[in-house]
Amino acid sequence: MQNSYIVLIVTFLVCLFLRTGYELLKEAKKIDPENKLIFALIFTTMCALWVSWFALCTLDPVLFNLPEMVRWSGLGLHIAGMILAIGALLQLRGLENIKHLVTTGFFTKIRHPMYTGFCLWIIGWSLYHNAVVSLLVGLFGIGNIVYWRKLEEARLLRQFGDTYHRYRLTTWF
Repeated sequence: MQNSYIVLIVTFLVCLFLRTGYELLKEAKKIDPENKLIFALIFTTMCALWVSWFALCTLDPVLFNLPEMVRWSGLGLHIAGMILAIGALLQLRGLENIKHLVTTGFFTKIRHPMYTGFCLWIIGWSLYHNAVVSLLVGLFGIGNIVYWRKLEEARLLRQFGDTYHRYRLTTWF
């Protein structure tokens, strides 16, 4: 494997580790999520995470031999994921410290469209690029995203109580 590819894998995994650490520290109330410097650091970490992810797939040393239809379906998944993630971001009107429960638009059927979008990015982009190793690395990303969702679900349940519980019953993921 090329050194640049290994650096990208390490960058992606370190960024996942940092984001998960941030979520755990936030949950334990050991960190103030409203601190602008901390937000800037986590935002930068997430940007590095996604840049490294997209670069990983284009440089993958082990390639699938997927039919063109599967490859183009991967691109479709990727685009759908981008629409979900960006649409959810616009609906939330922020990335952190959202004080209101959003249940309209993409949130009508999907509780976490941004996380869903991220998972689709990972699967779709790796399929589009026939990227075997990147897909395997991406599974760690999806595992982290599912864990972040679990932490957020618990926080939202504490914050919004029965209203959130009823909302959960009508939505997916």
